[in-house]
Amino acid sequence: MFQSKVCSVVGLVLVLIGLNGCSVFIKDPDPTEFMSRVKVGMTRADVEDHLGPPDGSWGPWHSVCTEYGFGKHGVDRYAVYYNNQSRVVFTEHAGCSVSRARQVGLR
Repeated sequence: MFQSKVCSVVGLVLVLIGLNGCSVFIKDPDPTEFMSRVKVGMTRADVEDHLGPPDGSWGPWHSVCTEYGFGKHGVDRYAVYYNNQSRVVFTEHAGCSVSRARQVGLR
């Protein structure tokens, strides 16, 4: 009885160690490769087809900006700015900002 419990515990420990080792081989996606898919003039639907739904967005005055987060906990932010026809006008490696929206002529 005792021997079967010890074998079960040892087996469970080995499985957990094996699963933990597998996480070493899982890599985060390369943000520059993903963001290179976004081109000026694309529609918001096209962007979401290529990148998936955004992690955050703001608007709706004269434009909309969406953010995509990469890396651990999404801290590596990329912003995609859209005009009032929902077309990409600018992207950058930063979070959305009103000052940048003004600089690209959206506000």
